[in-house]
Amino acid sequence: MLLSLKWLREFVPVEAGAQEVGDRLTMLGLELEDIIHPYDAIKDIVVGHVLTKEAHPDSDHLAVCTVDAGQEEVLNIVCGAPNVAAGQKVPVALVGTTMPGGMVIKKAKLRGVPSFGMICSERELGLSEDHNGIMVLPEGFKVGTRLIDALDLDTEILEIGITPNRGDCLSVLGLAREAALAFKLPLTLPKVHVEAQGADWSSEWAVNIPNPDLCPFYQLRLVEGVTIRQSPMWMRHRLHAVGVRPISNIVDVTNYILMELGQPLHAFDLDTFAERDGHRRVVVRAAQQDEKFTTLDGEERTLDAGMGLITDGERPVALAGVMGGMDSEIEDDTVDVMVESACFNAGRTSHTSRDLSLISDASIRFERQVDETGCVDVANVTCALIEEIAGGEVAPGYVDV
Repeated sequence: MLLSLKWLREFVPVEAGAQEVGDRLTMLGLELEDIIHPYDAIKDIVVGHVLTKEAHPDSDHLAVCTVDAGQEEVLNIVCGAPNVAAGQKVPVALVGTTMPGGMVIKKAKLRGVPSFGMICSERELGLSEDHNGIMVLPEGFKVGTRLIDALDLDTEILEIGITPNRGDCLSVLGLAREAALAFKLPLTLPKVHVEAQGADWSSEWAVNIPNPDLCPFYQLRLVEGVTIRQSPMWMRHRLHAVGVRPISNIVDVTNYILMELGQPLHAFDLDTFAERDGHRRVVVRAAQQDEKFTTLDGEERTLDAGMGLITDGERPVALAGVMGGMDSEIEDDTVDVMVESACFNAGRTSHTSRDLSLISDASIRFERQVDETGCVDVANVTCALIEEIAGGEVAPGYVDV
């Protein structure tokens, strides 16, 4: 489990450093294996301000920029990004800086024009795969400040070994409980409050679980009118720091809550569910022998009898407790999102993930038993966060079994 010290401090007001926190947790049976500094490779990158941008005299795609990076002199930097513009705050690698890939920034001449540094993209900084242009920073950032300080990044990550009997510690909250105990400090729980608007939709849906042992609790909530886009910078960088690849705002929220509270969630595109006579349904059932299902990673899998499946009554939409399906995933044009918060059988989930060689963050937690009493609160926190970063409105009502 990767634990951000900064994230931990949002739950427990611990002032101790990473090593001491790790030592205290180790004494409680939660062994500190390493302390990681995920953004050390960009610690020398600074915030710059593009003062001017002029066309390069000998290139159609390069621009010559003057940049204030907090140095004694304004820097001349040649930049090929299509989105660079005067007035922007941008990350700047000064001469002598070593980039994450190992390249050292040197004084150079590009098509005859001197360049003293580099204006960076997110991919060049190792923050994401986005290489469509330079990274544009908020206007309020102070020129010359280290980028990792300006972004308030999670710079210290504790790698904690979690034994199979401590599934309750596979989250920031779970480890925060232990840290609160170790340091005799109060624990602050996240506030749970959802402002629901519109008509109650729950009568239009039904959830059927023929074998309750397969899934002791299952709940759906609806968020309508969302806009799929990139997550805000703070969420993307926090997920990146703890080893989770940002994808889109809705998917990122479910991953963020999983890491924070330990409850695996899934977000479905409402429109992918079959509708009959104005009603939709979810059936959580056991798979038939040799039944086929294509998971989110694009691989068609042959299932064994008894593996848990979530279906819309006509076709599978997710492999229970392990991974969602290709046909119900969140797409760029998704508008209405169904949020699933459930508790799946630990043993069945473990066998499914291992028999299919498909180990996921969700299956790791379900096979160690998720606390089903927290499913409702976690669903509420998730819907509120989706509403905050993706727009839309949380619809009144829910369906659960």
